[in-house]
Amino acid sequence: MNDFPAPELVTDNDRLAQLCERWQTLSSLALDTEFIRVSTFYPRAGLIQVGDGDDCYLLDPLSINVWQPFIDILMAEDIVKIMHSCSEDLVVFKYFYDCLPGPIFDTQKAAAFLGHGYSISYLNLVRLFAGVELSKGETRSDWLKRPLSANQIKYAALDVAYLPRLYQELSAALEREGKSEYLREECERMRQITLAAENPDTWPDLYLSMGAAWRLNARQLGALRDLSLWRERVSRQRDKPRSWIARDADLIVLAQKLPADRQELSQVPDLNRNIYQQDADALLAIVQNSEPVSEAIASNLEGAPMSQPQRAMLKRCQQAVRSVAEQTGIAEELLARKKQLITLMHLNRHATPVADGDGVLQWPDELSGWQRALLAAPLSPIIAGNTPPQDAAP
Repeated sequence: MNDFPAPELVTDNDRLAQLCERWQTLSSLALDTEFIRVSTFYPRAGLIQVGDGDDCYLLDPLSINVWQPFIDILMAEDIVKIMHSCSEDLVVFKYFYDCLPGPIFDTQKAAAFLGHGYSISYLNLVRLFAGVELSKGETRSDWLKRPLSANQIKYAALDVAYLPRLYQELSAALEREGKSEYLREECERMRQITLAAENPDTWPDLYLSMGAAWRLNARQLGALRDLSLWRERVSRQRDKPRSWIARDADLIVLAQKLPADRQELSQVPDLNRNIYQQDADALLAIVQNSEPVSEAIASNLEGAPMSQPQRAMLKRCQQAVRSVAEQTGIAEELLARKKQLITLMHLNRHATPVADGDGVLQWPDELSGWQRALLAAPLSPIIAGNTPPQDAAP
């Protein structure tokens, strides 16, 4: 396994506790997970990989049942957790341990701040910084099957073996370029997104992000809101993917048609068969008992086709973001994606033009402090300094 000793497979509670006592003395620790999430809502953890810069350890969640020492490690504020493209790993940690590791250093995000592209793979990053070719090997492996094969063990260990070295290289480069705080903000936002996904208080607003929601009136939107909320709850209760319960298209058409009984429901085309077989009564009750959303919400949804002036404004915004990306070396998609720019335009569509072509913008939550600091100057003249675009007619 290149320059690394053979990994240790940890299956014993006492051994994990011993390792955690040692890890508590470290300033950083590499983490990764292997999981299965094909037919379930929540991931099934198959392995937790840990690298300390010298050795690699594979923690077996099918054998270990006393995790508190490791949870203490995950929560230790003085130990940086090094991961690569960790959004799915965070879901594993939240579900399996009911906590999130922090602080995080995501090497993919760090690379995006340093001119290496928005979503560089771990393999390519290792090749770039360590000159080592890693194999994709066991990408689609069954991590819940025991015993693990020699190839699985090697593959899993290599996923954390080089993370400490990447951390040293990337963190030093971020410090040199004054971007360390940018990464800290971005990694903390990833944690908050994971927490929000499991916060029931956020579920009633999920319908607002459905692409076709703008086509619906206030009564239909009320039905869509309640149908979407029902799906969030049922997906978790049954531990099944959302699309297995009902697709977005199913919820949209149910909100459009507002069926009053099973006969009308049967005339709605192409619905998920579970809707007929298992959930018909529940969904009919939701549709009939839902209350309209306010007209303020109904008239303020994103998603309608853009007018020509809006498209022209979007293009100018994208050009401005591209210019900032070229100047800073930060990946354009990390600065602001197209959808985020559209949201920014939507929030400021009634802005009053100002004489000097500048103004104070309303910013979407998806664009954090570091992004606003870099983008406010180039985007404000485009959005607040021009005649606000007219909303396209539905």
